[in-house]
Amino acid sequence: MTNKRDKLNKDSGRGSLVKKTRKNLANATQTPPLAGASSSVPEEATEVAQGLRKTNHGVIFQLKLLMLFLIRGIRAGHAFRLGTEMEDIGVDDGGKRQVNRYLQAKHKQDESTKITAGQLFNETEGDFSLLKYFSSYCGILSRKDDIQDCIICTNIGFNSENLLKKGIQLITVNTDDEMFKFRRHPVARYKIKIAPGHAFWGKLRQVNVEEPVTKLKRNATDNEINGFFDKFVFVVNTPNEVTLGKLLTGEVGEYYELNEADFQSDFILRNMLDWFKKKQSDFMTSEQGQQILQQGKHKLTSLRMTSVSINYQMKLQETIEFNAVAIDEMTEKLKKLLDSPNKIERIRTAFPKRTAVKVSAALKTLEKFKRDDSYLMSSSKGLNTTSASDKDAFKLEHQLLVVVCKDGHAEHDSYYENLIGDNQTRLTNKKVIILCHDGVGTRDDLKFTQLSNDCMEKLLDKEVSFQGTVQTVRKLTKIGNREEVIDDNSMEELLVGKKVVNIPLHDFVPAFDEELYIEREIILPFDDTSFDELVDETDCTRDELLGKLKVTVKNNIEWFVDGREKQELWQKIKKNFEKRRQSTDSTWLDNKIPEIDLTPLEEWKNRVVVVSDVAGTGKSTMLSNYYRKMRNEKPDNWIIKMDLVDHIGALRQFNSDEVDQKVEAIKFFIANIPNVRESPFAQSLLRHKLQTGDGIVVMLDGFDEIDIQCQDKCISLIEAIRLTNLNALYITTRPHLNGKLQDSLFQLAYTLRDFNQEDQINYLSGYWKKQLKVNADAEVRSIATSIVDRLSKSLKGNERSFIGIPLQCHIVADCFESQVYDIIQNGCNLDALLKDLDSNLNLDTLYKRLFKKKREIYRQEKAKVQQVDNHILHNSLEDHMECLEIYLRDLAVKTIVSDQTHIDCLLGKSNESAATIEQQHKKREEGSVCFGLLTLNRKDEFQFLHRTYAEYLMANYLYGGFRLDEDLRNKLLDEKPTRELIGSEILVGLQYQGVQLFIDFMLQEMVNHEKWHVIRGVGTDPNFNFLSRFTDFTNELYSVYIQKRSANALMVAVERYHANIYEFLCTFAELTLEKYQILELIKPLFRNLDSGMQFKSANGNLLAFFWERKLDGFQRLLGWHDGKHADYTSLIAKAIYVHAPYLSIQDPQSENDLKKQKEFFSQLLEFMLQNRSTVEKYITRWPKQYRSLFYDWHLVLTSFLRYEYYNSLLEPLVRLVLQTTSDSALVLIVDVAFQNHKDGFEQAKVEKLSSVLIEMERTDVLVQLPREMLVLAPEAFKFVYKFYQQCDRKKWLPEKESDVMTQLNTTAFQGETTAVQDILRKVSKDLNSDTPETRKMAKDIVHYMTYRCGTNPYTLTYLAAVCGQEEMFRVMLQFVNEVLPDDELQTALISKNGFLHGAFWDAKASGKIETLQLIMKAVGETMGPESQLNLVKSRRLGIVSVSSTNFNQDAWSSIDYQRQLSLSIRLITNALAKAMTENNPDGYKYFHDLIFHDERNISTLEYLDAQHLSGLMSVEGCENWMKRLLDAAIKFTEDSGSSLQDGLLSKFNNEELQCFLTAITSNIDQPSRSISVWAKLIHSSCKSNTTYSPDVKKMINYISKKLGERTIVKLILSDNGSTVEWVALRGYTKILDVMLAALPPVDQEQLRQRLANNAHQKMFEEFLSKVPIGWDRPQSYSNAVEVIRYCLKNGSKEQLSKFVNSATFVYEIQEKKFSIWNTFNDTIFSNQTPIDRHYSMKVLIEFMAEKLDVDDIKILMLHDDIGIRFARAMIDLLPANVREPVNIYLKNNGPQIIHKMFFSNGTETLLAKMRQLGRMYSINILQFYLDNGNKEQLAQFMETITSIHYVGSAKRSLWGAASLHTFTTENTINEFLGCVSEKLGKDAVKKLVLHKENNELDVVIIYALRKSWADKCIAMFAYLDDEGRDEVRHLVESLPSHTDVERYGHQLKDNWHEVDLSKIKYTHGKNTLLTETPGMGHNVETGHPLVMVG
Repeated sequence: MTNKRDKLNKDSGRGSLVKKTRKNLANATQTPPLAGASSSVPEEATEVAQGLRKTNHGVIFQLKLLMLFLIRGIRAGHAFRLGTEMEDIGVDDGGKRQVNRYLQAKHKQDESTKITAGQLFNETEGDFSLLKYFSSYCGILSRKDDIQDCIICTNIGFNSENLLKKGIQLITVNTDDEMFKFRRHPVARYKIKIAPGHAFWGKLRQVNVEEPVTKLKRNATDNEINGFFDKFVFVVNTPNEVTLGKLLTGEVGEYYELNEADFQSDFILRNMLDWFKKKQSDFMTSEQGQQILQQGKHKLTSLRMTSVSINYQMKLQETIEFNAVAIDEMTEKLKKLLDSPNKIERIRTAFPKRTAVKVSAALKTLEKFKRDDSYLMSSSKGLNTTSASDKDAFKLEHQLLVVVCKDGHAEHDSYYENLIGDNQTRLTNKKVIILCHDGVGTRDDLKFTQLSNDCMEKLLDKEVSFQGTVQTVRKLTKIGNREEVIDDNSMEELLVGKKVVNIPLHDFVPAFDEELYIEREIILPFDDTSFDELVDETDCTRDELLGKLKVTVKNNIEWFVDGREKQELWQKIKKNFEKRRQSTDSTWLDNKIPEIDLTPLEEWKNRVVVVSDVAGTGKSTMLSNYYRKMRNEKPDNWIIKMDLVDHIGALRQFNSDEVDQKVEAIKFFIANIPNVRESPFAQSLLRHKLQTGDGIVVMLDGFDEIDIQCQDKCISLIEAIRLTNLNALYITTRPHLNGKLQDSLFQLAYTLRDFNQEDQINYLSGYWKKQLKVNADAEVRSIATSIVDRLSKSLKGNERSFIGIPLQCHIVADCFESQVYDIIQNGCNLDALLKDLDSNLNLDTLYKRLFKKKREIYRQEKAKVQQVDNHILHNSLEDHMECLEIYLRDLAVKTIVSDQTHIDCLLGKSNESAATIEQQHKKREEGSVCFGLLTLNRKDEFQFLHRTYAEYLMANYLYGGFRLDEDLRNKLLDEKPTRELIGSEILVGLQYQGVQLFIDFMLQEMVNHEKWHVIRGVGTDPNFNFLSRFTDFTNELYSVYIQKRSANALMVAVERYHANIYEFLCTFAELTLEKYQILELIKPLFRNLDSGMQFKSANGNLLAFFWERKLDGFQRLLGWHDGKHADYTSLIAKAIYVHAPYLSIQDPQSENDLKKQKEFFSQLLEFMLQNRSTVEKYITRWPKQYRSLFYDWHLVLTSFLRYEYYNSLLEPLVRLVLQTTSDSALVLIVDVAFQNHKDGFEQAKVEKLSSVLIEMERTDVLVQLPREMLVLAPEAFKFVYKFYQQCDRKKWLPEKESDVMTQLNTTAFQGETTAVQDILRKVSKDLNSDTPETRKMAKDIVHYMTYRCGTNPYTLTYLAAVCGQEEMFRVMLQFVNEVLPDDELQTALISKNGFLHGAFWDAKASGKIETLQLIMKAVGETMGPESQLNLVKSRRLGIVSVSSTNFNQDAWSSIDYQRQLSLSIRLITNALAKAMTENNPDGYKYFHDLIFHDERNISTLEYLDAQHLSGLMSVEGCENWMKRLLDAAIKFTEDSGSSLQDGLLSKFNNEELQCFLTAITSNIDQPSRSISVWAKLIHSSCKSNTTYSPDVKKMINYISKKLGERTIVKLILSDNGSTVEWVALRGYTKILDVMLAALPPVDQEQLRQRLANNAHQKMFEEFLSKVPIGWDRPQSYSNAVEVIRYCLKNGSKEQLSKFVNSATFVYEIQEKKFSIWNTFNDTIFSNQTPIDRHYSMKVLIEFMAEKLDVDDIKILMLHDDIGIRFARAMIDLLPANVREPVNIYLKNNGPQIIHKMFFSNGTETLLAKMRQLGRMYSINILQFYLDNGNKEQLAQFMETITSIHYVGSAKRSLWGAASLHTFTTENTINEFLGCVSEKLGKDAVKKLVLHKENNELDVVIIYALRKSWADKCIAMFAYLDDEGRDEVRHLVESLPSHTDVERYGHQLKDNWHEVDLSKIKYTHGKNTLLTETPGMGHNVETGHPLVMVG
């Protein structure tokens, strides 16, 4: 290798180096010595083969040196050529000569060897032979090449000593040569010097040298030899090949500026080797070398970019992985993009980085891009920071660049076009694909279902901080399609998010002490009788009402109707509830459930719970408890609790006008729940839970605390929430706003039961034990018990619930904490504390105590901190406390008052700067927190711990304006705006009720003050100057009321029972206004007195307020009433008449109260008597159904009789009734009073009432009183008896007989038994007299003694029995028994007019047991037991009759009624048993006959005492008696099991129970088969209750309890289980469940298996083989559904294949054709309620779709036109795959079906079916005709459906049958008429509307006249044109007379009402219909713009 340096250009500062190589001149065939590398193997080496490493290391060494020279030359900036093994160096391209440097590389593996003289002097081609190299040198000279030097480069050194010995001198070359510098590896350069005389010179001279010109050879000259030694340089000790490689890598790294350059070094070496291996040697220029290095640089860049791309992809892939389906989808997209001619393509994606992973995986599936370096992927940011050279590398190396736009926004296409390069550098099909947000065309979505299984699992296992707990995504998204909740944004957050997703506790949930929390009870608004009352209120049956709404056990109302019907039902519900709430009967308050029962269940969907109660009852605390429990029990449920007052701003912004309110509701929660707005997963999860109902509950607390605007918005929000599928929604409010919520939600509010005494004790003792930390549990509880007991006794009336309110109980505990501590620790006296309680404890004083305590504690804490002079400290503290109190007062006003102008009016505007105000507030806030009344809300704003604290402080502030003491009052009432605000807003507004209540309590101190009494006393003095502020206040209050005519403070005080506010307002009014003006203020309190008489509440009216809170108020009212204004007279009289009966008259607490109460009623009655003409005029206005005048006054009468101190008022009460109405009204009142309050009608009270009537000389009224009542009062009865005797005396007998009768009656009346006996003896003798007249007279007297005579309802025996004259009674019985033949005696005995009938039954009815026993005993002893039996059997329901005739249940609570009824039956039954069995050995035989003569009497057995029951069993023996009992129970078909419930069974001992079981499992022989009594009982129970019989369950449970579980097994399986099978076969699933539940698990399983194996077989046989006779009975339809469902569910394939054919087989019996399937369907659709019908259809169709083929279903649906008649009901429930073929069939075959039904003589048959099946579905048939008829059929449509046909004897049309049925719904008629209008025109509609059925009334008239159809009539107008509307309107305006209505039928007559034509409005010339319906708009779709009014 040669290299020659050119001269340096000194001017340029550096020269250029040109290199050239050539082959030596010696023409050697082997490697030229100076042109390549050679390998020398040491002599010591003996190996034959050493491998590549042994043979090629020299070549590699040479190659690396070449590479080194190349790099160093280029780095030095030289221009050169590099050659190896060159034959001819030639000239350069420019023709210039080149300076050459020649190098021979010699590499030795054994570096320990040295170059010796022998090697230098070697004459045979040795590696270091000088002769060889000289010969080559000479050859170079012959070419005249410029030689700079000839270099031998080797990695070994010289053997210096050896050289010196041989005459060889080494001359060190010291010149600098960059080519041979090696870092950290010094080398040596030497020249050889051999003396010319050395023998070696001779050899050198012999070398041939060729002359360049002549080509002649000659020997070398000495000059040439010297030149050789001068040019010949040895470079020794160079790095070996390995070290050189490392150094070379370093050199390459320096060139490329890299620390690691192995790859680049290898790349250059590989290129050098390719050049080195060329057959034809060629130079490598410096430019070519530079290109290699540049290529290396490009390759480096390419690899770096590839590496970055790979690393980038790997990093992306760490986050997410996709499944094969997603990758395949992306592959298809990429193929299209890659095949596109466009160089720039975009994929639009929301998440470019995730799509990049999908793209990367998809590219791997394409052959062209399988390898990692076949394309580049880079982020847009990375691409922007990439150098230009790196970008150029892409132009050369890669075909595809994928750009991932990190922020989603891509550069312009031109930017990416520059990356591709120009056409010369651009590779074919080079593309850039950009993943970004924008662009059109290809789109990629990120879906959960696209993830791989591992990635899905990883994501689902991701933990989320959810409401204070750690939950996995899997658990939070358990219901529904996870793809919907885990959307792209959620996946991004969960997979990539740096933070853990945190969904915190929602809103500010106040902490409460779980240890002290007492579970509450919820009072349910509905009780057992509420629904029955609602049925009575409506015009429908119970089943029909159940089709409209359902009230669950926990009082949630489920609605099945909407619109006006729903509104009307809701109003009735509210009315009934209000009636119940206001009634004196408070038993409905006992209808309670534990609060835990109102927590959501799994099945709860969209449940609404409104909790309404007064302040402090714990509504918010209960919600907090619910919140805690729900989170703990189901931590994956989302519980949202919002304090509405903290979200006022958000509520105001809620857009209630948006179309999609559900979306708006979700947006509201997203925006207002902490962290949700920032978390996509939280948003998606919330949306998912609301849409699916997957465990989400919303709690909105404090509806009453937000302003009216926000309340309306809140209601809109609630309505929007309910459009979602949340599980439950809770709302709390105070009572004054519950109506607003109830009306919007159509749900009644729940209330909380106050703490009972036990709760109070538990709370107080628990609180004190925790706070005081004393070890004295028993003592603390004892103190709490004493306090609660004392308060319950000292507080009056409603005040007794004072500490039953939880907040007040807590305040009591807080206030008396220190005193309790002193009692326990310091031995203080408990009595002092109790005395303190007695003295003065009410709401005001309690809060005063609380604030006083808080103030004192704060003062003490401050004093401890500030150690300063006491005087200074005191003043400082007082100033500080005053500032705090002002702050608290201001905060209180701002809390309660929402209007800023009102706040400014009350507090005034501050003149301080905003900064000063803020500083003052901050200082006061710090102190207020320590005060213990405030807390921080979620906005870090201070608020009161409870709203009542704010209400108290505001009330105290307002009360300061009313104080009489000038030194204590504030100046609030000095300004007119403030006076008007207080008088007309604060004392009136519902939102200020809490403030009003506190003011009322505070005013008590003022109105009881002596100064107040002075004001009242001198107020009548004209010279008295009333305080001007009060005068102005009153005048302004009156003026505002007159202007606005809205509520005023005086009437509000009455309505809310604020007696002290009423007192001071009345006093102000009396001192300021005229009397008529005061009356004007209270006049609104008399409203609604004319609305009805069915029920009037006891509360909320003026009279009740006076009675309960202001007894002197009525007198004051009468003082204002001067009689000059008749309208006020009428109003007061009406109020008394309506409300007086409901005043709660109880024992007065004191003599003073007694006096006031008597005076109250005395004045009341006196006023009514004085104005009786007004009263009479008022009460006679009521319709007939209300004409039981003064009916409700029986309550007053009862109270006056009950309490002795009211006796004096009986006379004016009776006089009032008699003088204003009639005798019958008084009799009715007395009768109702007696029937409803028998316990209050003792003998003395009846005598008392009788005395009043006698004193008034109204015996004619007395005799009309109930006989049963007079039985209780012998003296009164005697008076009545005497009256009848006198009236009928002349009618008895001729004079002689009359004398005897008179004597007999007189002696009997006076109780002279002996005299009566004498008379009767004489009569007895006279019967045998020979004188006919004497005998006749005697017989007449016998008749008189035997039967009632004339109008006298009483007999002498009646008189004797009632008066208790037993001896006389026996005498009379003995007489009758002796003189009458036996048959006549028995006839008289049981006759209604007989001598004993009346006495016996009246005594029984009145419950007078003594009289009853007297009669029975005397009859038995005198006339015998048979007569006893006949007497009791004289009425069929001899014993049971008491259950229905003696009590008016309406006046009792259901519990009290049942209790009283049971007691009455028990007393009477046992009295009869005693009378019939006492002293009579055979008595039980007769009593046995009495019981079993009517099977219904067995219901009384449970009331019998044990001894009588045992006596009954002894008659026939236990076993036979049990059979007799069961036989009677079976005959008692109304409820077979009721007589065998646990009340009777509990009286049996174990032996008797065994007899019972023996009897019940015995068989009864019947004509067709033998059946057990047990089976018969179960059959009867099933028939009486098709779903469930509770008595069966009771019986089973009791027997199991007494005799063990195995006994029940024997009972249930007594007939080998056939009874259970029978129950199962007939679908009585609930009774089946009862029976199965009673069995042990093993028996249960065996029986279930048996049913599974056999039941469906038998059921199929029964269903498919028998004509379903009996299935058309209404009571059987539901069981038929169960049977068919069971068949479909369990039937075998073979059975199912037979099902359709068998079910549709047509039978013909008695000329009637029917099939099982149409009979079954007709039964369901004709008899079921809508809700049951829908359920039945849904159940059946689900099983049909699952079990039957489509063809089979089609056969069933189209059989007998079922699918047509019930199209909407059935076909729409089918799955789509089944529904579509059915619909297609109907469409395709419609004309043929229509022809068959309507035109082939089938009209009469169709009409008959329509009438039979319930015509609510008949409209479907006509709709089918309209929808599917062909052109010809539609042309005949109108004539076809309106033509009259005979159906039996009646004439009907199809249209009439379809439209005039009671159950035709508005929607079906509207839809049908709309379709007629569209297809046939409005004239056709007009014809239908004006159609007359059989010359009766027009259809529209009938619709107009029926109350419930008025809206349908209005709807008909929508489909008429203007002319048609005019005609119909005229028709409606001239409605027919009542006579015409009567001619149409009673149903229309009963529903007659006036049509409100104002509802129908329309404008001529405009296609617009306006309808107006009270309370709601009625939307009728006309196809034109609709204007809604209403």
